[in-house]
Amino acid sequence: SVKSHLQGLPTFEGNEGKKVHVLPNFLWIIRCIYETGSERIARTTAKGITASFIKLGYCNVYSGDCTAINFVLQHRQKLLGLDMDNNNIGDYGVNQLRPSISRMTIVRLCVNNLSDSSVEVLAEELCRHRVIKVLGLYNNNISDTGAQLVARIVEECPRLEVLKIGKNKITSVGGRSLAAAVQKSTSIFDVGMWGNSIGDEGAEAFAEALKNHPRLTNLSLSANGITSRGGTCLAEALLQNRVLRIFWLVQNELCDEAAPRLAELVRADTGLSHLWLISNRLTAAGLQHVADALAVNTKLKEICVKGNLVSEEEEKLFLTEKRLRFH
Repeated sequence: SVKSHLQGLPTFEGNEGKKVHVLPNFLWIIRCIYETGSERIARTTAKGITASFIKLGYCNVYSGDCTAINFVLQHRQKLLGLDMDNNNIGDYGVNQLRPSISRMTIVRLCVNNLSDSSVEVLAEELCRHRVIKVLGLYNNNISDTGAQLVARIVEECPRLEVLKIGKNKITSVGGRSLAAAVQKSTSIFDVGMWGNSIGDEGAEAFAEALKNHPRLTNLSLSANGITSRGGTCLAEALLQNRVLRIFWLVQNELCDEAAPRLAELVRADTGLSHLWLISNRLTAAGLQHVADALAVNTKLKEICVKGNLVSEEEEKLFLTEKRLRFH
C-alpha cells in the first residue's frame, strides 16, 4: 500500500513539516490505484499519506501520470507541499493537477517545459485558497504574460515567502510586474530571477521594490542584462533598505561607472552580508572604490568579484582585504 511504502522511506522534519522523498515505485502504486477507478480506494490512500511535503523530483513523471496523482491527492483534506522538479509534466500535467493545487503550500515545478497556460491554472487555483508559501517555476517557458500572472499570485497570496522564476523568457515588461508585486508583499523574503532579460528597466523597478521593503532578505537578479545604469539604481535603493542580506548580480554588465554607488552602499553598512558581482565588467580601478569602503563595513562577509576585468597581477593589490574574493 502507499502507507506502507511511505513508512519505509526516509523522512525528515523541516520548516514545512514532515517531508518524504518518494521513489518511482510510489508512482507505480498510484497508477495502479487510478486504474482501479475506485474513489473509495483513492480516499483511503489519501488518508494514508501522513507527510506534509512529498518530493517527486527526478521520477520521470509525465503529463499522463498527473491524472493518477490527482486522482489520489484531490481527496486529501490537509494542506500539502509537492515538489515535482525535473520531470516532464508539461501544461497538460498541470491542468490535470488542477483540483489538488489550491490546497498546496509548496508547488515546485522547475524544469517541466511549462508555458503561460500552466501559470494561468496556477494563478486561478493558488489564489482561490491563498495558502501557497513556496512557488518554484525555474527553467520553463514562461513569458511576460505568465510573469504578470505570477505577479498576481505574489500580490494576492499573503503567505508566499519564496519565488523562484529564473531561466524563463521574462523581459522588462514582466520584470516590472513582478517587482511591483514584490513591493506590495509583506511576506516574501526570497526572490530568484536568475537568467531572464529584465534589463535596466526591470532593475529600476526592483530598485523601487527594495526601498524600505519589510521582509525581502534574498534577491538574485543575475544574468539579466543589467548595465551600470540599473546597478546604480539598485545600489542607491539599498541605501534605504536594512533587511536585504544576500544580493546576486552575477553575469551582468556592470562597469566602473557603477563602482562609486556600490562603494557608497558598502560604506553605509546596511546589513547586507553577501554581495556577488561575479562576471561583470569592473576593473581594478572600480574595485578600489569598493575595497576602500569595506574598511568601514562591519556586516559584509564577502563581495565575490571573480571573472571581472582584473588581471592576476592587479588582484595582488587587494590581498589585504580578505572579504573581496577573486576565486
